[in-house]
Amino acid sequence: MKTLLIIILLSISQLPVISQNRLSVTEHKATHLVCPDRISYLQVGDPTLILAEKVPELPNMVRIKATQPFEKESSLTIVCAGRVYSLLINYRDTDEITYKLESFQSQKAGKYTGGMMPDYVLKELCDQVLAKRHSHVRRRKLDKDGIRLKLKNIYLSGDALLLELEISNKTNVAYRVDGFHWWIDDRKQHKATNVQEYEIVPVYQRYDLKVIPGGTTIREVFVFPKLTIPGQRILRIELLEKALGNTGRNLSLEVKNKDILRALKL
Repeated sequence: MKTLLIIILLSISQLPVISQNRLSVTEHKATHLVCPDRISYLQVGDPTLILAEKVPELPNMVRIKATQPFEKESSLTIVCAGRVYSLLINYRDTDEITYKLESFQSQKAGKYTGGMMPDYVLKELCDQVLAKRHSHVRRRKLDKDGIRLKLKNIYLSGDALLLELEISNKTNVAYRVDGFHWWIDDRKQHKATNVQEYEIVPVYQRYDLKVIPGGTTIREVFVFPKLTIPGQRILRIELLEKALGNTGRNLSLEVKNKDILRALKL
């Protein structure tokens, strides 16, 4: 009897967790999830029942609607700020249409931390790349607001893929680096479609760039587990400037699968 009571109490204690991870939607209302940071992954279980997309103007907000009435449940998975949120979606009218993502249960997102090589080996490989002066990747550069972002070289050493970037500041105003972001997404993104992008994180970075002074050029190397990009997808590199409001000089560069397949052996 005591054992049965413990089981019942444990079952009851799990109910709030399960209920917290349920969301109701209809085709007549748009439901919004406000996330604490930029969304790095978003996917619905059944795209014929649920439409989920990032709001273009607000990359930390998800818009959700049902495409039609349905009886069975669907699902929605979001990765944001290093956390994975798995929600069950059902069809039901509700007065509440805006939710904070943190109000749902989540778990820490697993991240590949490498283990492919010790850090001192990765550092040595990066230094080998930086010791080379030539550039074998062509037509992968962007000039904007006096800043040039260029993919200079791609090398492969065992399971390590090394990408060398060159950042030039042609202005007199220092460029304060807010961060680099690496995304794999569809080459052509259409509105009102499920977002098919996810963020990849380098396992090693040679320098932790904070500022690029005016009139200077700096090279940096990032290390990833070896990868290829399937189908009509691209690797998108973002360089973000730390600035007040929305005034940063942000750049975005696209890399194709053929560029990675042409990686040189290091």
